Amino acid sequence: MNRIRFSPFSVILVMVALSVIGIASFGMLRIQYKPASGGHSISVSYRMNGATSEVVESEVTSKLEGVLSSLKGCSGTSSTSRKGSGNVKVSFDKKTDMAAARFDVASAIRNVYPSLPKSVSYPSISLDISGNKNVTAITYLIKGSLPSQELLRFAERNIQPSLSTIKGVDKVNVSGSTPFRWVITFDADRAASLGISSQDIANAFSSRYDDRVLGMTQVPSDMGGESSSLMAVRLETGGDTDFGSIPVKRSGDKMIYLRDIATWKYEESVPRSYYRINGLNTITLSVSVAGDANLISTTETIKEEMARLQNDFPKDITISIGYDASEFVAEELEKIYIRTGLCLLILLIFVFLVNRSWRSTLIVTAALTVNILIAVAAYALLRIPVHIYTMAGITVSLGIVIDTTIVMADHYGYYRNRRAFPDLVAAILTTVAALLLILLLPESERGNLTDFIWVIAINLCISLGVAFFFIPALMEYFPVKRTAYSSSFRRLRRVAKWNRRYSRYISWGIGHRWVYILIFIIVFGLPLFLIPQPEEKEQGPFYEKYVRPVLSWGPFADNRVRIDKWTGSTFGLFYRSLDRANFYREPEKKTLYIRAGMPEGCSVQQLNEVVKSMENYLASFDEISVFTTRIESYDDATISVEFRPEFENTSFPSMLKSNVTSMAINFGGANWTVRGVDDNYFNNNIVSDHKSSRIALYGYNYKELYGYAEKLVEYLSGYRRVSGPEIWSSGWNGRPSTEFVLDYDFARLAAGGADPYAYYGALSSLLYDERIGSMPMSGELSDVVLRSSDTDVYDLWHVLNEPVKVDSVKMTLTDIGTITKRRSGIDINKKNQSYELNVCYDFIGSYELGKKVSDSAIKYMNEEVLPIGFRAENPYGGWFDEHKGRYAWLILLIVAVIYVMLAMAFESLRYPLATIFMIPVSFIGLFLVFGLSDFAFDQGGFAAFVMLCGVVVNAGIYLVNTWQGQMRRRAGRSSVSAYVRAWNHKINPIMLTILSTILGLLPFLSDGPEEVFWFDFAIGTIGGMIFSVIALIFILPVFLIRKPRVAKTRP
Repeated sequence: MNRIRFSPFSVILVMVALSVIGIASFGMLRIQYKPASGGHSISVSYRMNGATSEVVESEVTSKLEGVLSSLKGCSGTSSTSRKGSGNVKVSFDKKTDMAAARFDVASAIRNVYPSLPKSVSYPSISLDISGNKNVTAITYLIKGSLPSQELLRFAERNIQPSLSTIKGVDKVNVSGSTPFRWVITFDADRAASLGISSQDIANAFSSRYDDRVLGMTQVPSDMGGESSSLMAVRLETGGDTDFGSIPVKRSGDKMIYLRDIATWKYEESVPRSYYRINGLNTITLSVSVAGDANLISTTETIKEEMARLQNDFPKDITISIGYDASEFVAEELEKIYIRTGLCLLILLIFVFLVNRSWRSTLIVTAALTVNILIAVAAYALLRIPVHIYTMAGITVSLGIVIDTTIVMADHYGYYRNRRAFPDLVAAILTTVAALLLILLLPESERGNLTDFIWVIAINLCISLGVAFFFIPALMEYFPVKRTAYSSSFRRLRRVAKWNRRYSRYISWGIGHRWVYILIFIIVFGLPLFLIPQPEEKEQGPFYEKYVRPVLSWGPFADNRVRIDKWTGSTFGLFYRSLDRANFYREPEKKTLYIRAGMPEGCSVQQLNEVVKSMENYLASFDEISVFTTRIESYDDATISVEFRPEFENTSFPSMLKSNVTSMAINFGGANWTVRGVDDNYFNNNIVSDHKSSRIALYGYNYKELYGYAEKLVEYLSGYRRVSGPEIWSSGWNGRPSTEFVLDYDFARLAAGGADPYAYYGALSSLLYDERIGSMPMSGELSDVVLRSSDTDVYDLWHVLNEPVKVDSVKMTLTDIGTITKRRSGIDINKKNQSYELNVCYDFIGSYELGKKVSDSAIKYMNEEVLPIGFRAENPYGGWFDEHKGRYAWLILLIVAVIYVMLAMAFESLRYPLATIFMIPVSFIGLFLVFGLSDFAFDQGGFAAFVMLCGVVVNAGIYLVNTWQGQMRRRAGRSSVSAYVRAWNHKINPIMLTILSTILGLLPFLSDGPEEVFWFDFAIGTIGGMIFSVIALIFILPVFLIRKPRVAKTRP
């Protein structure tokens, strides 16, 4: 490669041109905080009124799943069948055209619908066409002297349309106004005396305000239509609100009108849910942007458009920002930019201090700048978004890019050729190959690592071009004096002394390799704890013949726990630390979550009053930036509390959490959960809507699976510390619902001269409270509700003891039957054709004891009860528990690929083995970092594993290639002396690359272990790199150099 000549001026000109393109590409980048989460799925929903969940599943859900799962591009299905309704979610591959997939789903439904029961509604389809979930970017609070309904209409007509047209805006939602409705209240006693039921009144109303299409008719041309046109004939029998004139039913010879038995009024509806910001009941306008849009620039455009619209607002309408996600995102990205800049500054200062040359530092700076700018153009061209994970990739790659620059500049400055380039290619390709193999993982598991990997791969590949073309061109115009090997006589004596000692060490090590292998095994550890226990079911012939006898041997079996702990060593420490692993941690703002729920039978309004007390307390703190309240049902209210930036990292969030917990203890009648800010968790568990423990069961047959779940309930009931085991559906709201059931004594009912249908009709009239239609009011439809006057006074006692008139006979429920509260059916959940059930229970005792009980129950079910096709497991198991085999094989595959690449580079099968041995030695450093600390292992930790595989061998590549060159040039030189000479030539740039990698990662540690991904990646990689230095100095030459053969002497 020393013969290849390029015009330095032309090379520099091309690099400047590419850099200008990179500068111009900055405006084309998509800037986000987190990666857009994929939404490549279609949901199909349907109703089947009155049907149980079992009927819905067998008659509708299974048929739809069977058809939809066979569609092109389908990657999986999941479904939920509940009482009266169901839905199927179909997931598709990332590259699937979702518009085409929607068409396929619609076609499949159209074909299968005729075979479904007639009572099933036509399934509706919902789809996120973009394939990305939207993000709430900004929320406005609208206030004014007008009624809330008028404010809502104003926002919908004057604000919503303008904001919806902004590029990047996905949805504009206006909420906060409770709609008005007509409430007709009939006198239950008077209606009963006249023989009028609630159904008679509802039918009369429907007849008066009927609005339906009767058919189609030809429109004559003289009536304004075309000769061939058809027009619908619609029946409209009423439009006014004169309800009193509605004839209901004839009683004797008199017509009874609605005014004779009822009153009506137009009033605000009773809210079914609440949404408030900072405890204020205001009109809320929320703007969501598409997941792949530039959140910061889109939000800025929204603010500008809103400022323009406000100029035309009436004076009595004001609008203010209640929540702005772009502020937090901008602050976080600014912090990342500062961290990246700090990393770059540390690296450049390090380069200057080592070389003591401004010219060397400027060359490295220029190469790095060109590399980054060309990479920016590549990001824009490939539409790679810029977010925290891509910024992490950029920052990590800076150290490696500088390594490449240092090695090339050092070699070119000394030899004036590019012969070091093959070494760089081998080093870079091993790193890139190791990273790209992560893409073999399923999309759901590689998660946020995809963009991280691509960014590093792009930067490193560009760095090869910069190293080959740009650095030599720069050094032609700005030559750097070589000072690395010019030393004082005293220093040369120290080097010679080191060389003699190092040579003797290598020679000794070559003859005692067994010592190094033994030390490695002791320090790394033997994973004996992964071997199945002897009492587990049959494992295979080898296990049965050789392993089980050893494990069953008395002394070993009695001390199994102690033996596993000590033989596991550092790997055992790391494996045990995975109990606190969280592979799916997401970066988010520090938030306190307060959840409240009321016992069954309470109302949303009752829960709202309780939550208001908590809101009033939170409103007294200026340190709180915003708190958002959502109340969805009587048992589901959540308050999300966010803090002002200047107080996020103070003691205030923890203090507030402690105070909120104390208040929750004092609020009676409600179930409170307080979490967030730190790892502590509070739940007063007053109501039983959640249970502390659960075991998941999976199987292909629902009835059989339910039977096995009953056996598990029976098994758990044998533990005194287990309370209330029940069968629930999977998911957080999987508890069985309850309902009141009437049980008639038909003999006594017949003796009283009534039939069950008549009694049910009379009782339902007394309790009637249902929507019976709608009426146009001020251009909008308002609901009309019919209520019995006895609805509010009839409680369970009245239902049992109050006489009900059936025809001409009065009777009480206690005379003819009973009413009981029973558990009704649970939802049926299925994923990829496999049913899911949970057995939930409360455990009284420590976490460790509870885990032992859960593990024992799971083992009992899997080994003694469940047949093939069914399984039990802990649904709380971490990612490693579920996929540890897959990740272990991926690491082994990465090592194998690196071996093949090194074998091609070294043209040897033995040299790569010595180089790869550095990888498990570096893992010891990572094991110690997580095993001896309480850091939570997340995606960043796994990325550190992969990064070490690719980076650690780079130093070995440089050394081995230089050593091979020394051996070729000086054939008579001994292998050890040639290696020491190669060491002297390459150790300076090699140590510089290792130190620059470590220094480049130091800024990632600034925010501590709470920092998602960054901290684990940095601390794991740093720990591994430190141990790689040990492997480089003491282990590589011992296993690289062949043991000299001793010549046999003739007698």
